[in-house]
Amino acid sequence: MIGKVRLSPNVLSAVLLLGFAVYGGVFLTLLAQIVPNSFLLEMVASFLPHIVVIGLIVSILLAYYDKRIAVAGAVVTLIAAVPFLAFTKSITPSNAECGPSECLTVITANVFGRPDATLNLLELAADENADVVAVNESINLIRFPQYNSAFDAYEHVVHAVWENMPRHMGNPLTLATDQPLAFQDRVLRRDTGRRAYIIADLDGDWSGTRIVATHAMTPVSPMGMQTRNALLDAAGQAATESESFILMGDFNLTPWTPTFRRLPGKRAGDPRFSRTWPVAFGPFGIPIDHIMFSDDLELVETRVLEPVGSDHYPVLARFRRKD
Repeated sequence: MIGKVRLSPNVLSAVLLLGFAVYGGVFLTLLAQIVPNSFLLEMVASFLPHIVVIGLIVSILLAYYDKRIAVAGAVVTLIAAVPFLAFTKSITPSNAECGPSECLTVITANVFGRPDATLNLLELAADENADVVAVNESINLIRFPQYNSAFDAYEHVVHAVWENMPRHMGNPLTLATDQPLAFQDRVLRRDTGRRAYIIADLDGDWSGTRIVATHAMTPVSPMGMQTRNALLDAAGQAATESESFILMGDFNLTPWTPTFRRLPGKRAGDPRFSRTWPVAFGPFGIPIDHIMFSDDLELVETRVLEPVGSDHYPVLARFRRKD
C-alpha cells in the first residue's frame, strides 16, 4: 500500500529500481555464504559492508512508499550482514609497552611493481623500525641492482623473482629481515597460478617463529579463484608447520568470505573498519591485505600505514611472545 507521502512517478520508479538492484546484491551476498566457490558471488560479497549500508538506506527510503517492503528488505539486509557483524577471526591489539628488543615488527605491502613505491616503503619501514618487510609485486630486483642497496639495512633479503625460480612465475615477491634466519625457502607450485610464497624461520631471540609471505591471484575467474585458494591453502599449511607463525601478504580476499575462515590463526586487527585497497577509494576501499598469526603471539599494535605510491596501503603489526 502506498503511504501518505507521494512523490513523482519518476522518483518512485528510480527508488524502486535502486531497491531492486541493492536487494539483489544483498541476496547474492547471502548466496555467497552457501556457494563458496563462485568467483562472481565472492566478488559481490567482498563489498558486503557497502551493500549493507546502501541496503539500509534504501529500506529507509522505501518506508515512505510501503513499510512492509521496507521492513522485509531491512531484515534481509541485516541477515546478510551477519558475517560482518559477527566477525571474530581477529585480535584487537593490547597496546602494551614493548621495547625494540622485545617486539617483532612486521610490515606487508603491495608496491604494484613501482620502484618509487618500493623505496618509499623501505623508508617507512625504517621509520617504524620494522624487523620484517614483505614486498608484494616487488620490482625484479635482480634486473635492477641499483635498488638492492635499498635493502642494505636488512641482514637477509629473499627474492622470489623470475630469474631465481625454477620456472616462470607470476608477480615477484621479496622478504627482507634484520633477524637471523635458521631456514629460508621459496616455493612455487604448479597449482597456484605461478604465484610463490616465501618461508623464513627466524633464529636468535625469535627462534621458532616462522614467517610466510605470499601474494595470491585476483579471483576474477573460476581458475583465478581456484589458484588463489590453492596458494593460500599451501601457504597456510606451511605456516602451521611451526607452532609460532606469521602469515602475511596480499591475499586478494576479504574477511566476509568462506575462504577467509580457512586461513590459520587470527587476523591482526579488526578489518571491519579498515581498508587496504584501493588507495583511490579512500574510506570506501576493502581489506584484502592481511597479517595472520598464531595463538602464542601477543598483538601489541597494528595499523594501516600511509600510502607509499602504490594502489595498496601498507599494513603493520607488532608482536611479542606471550611468555
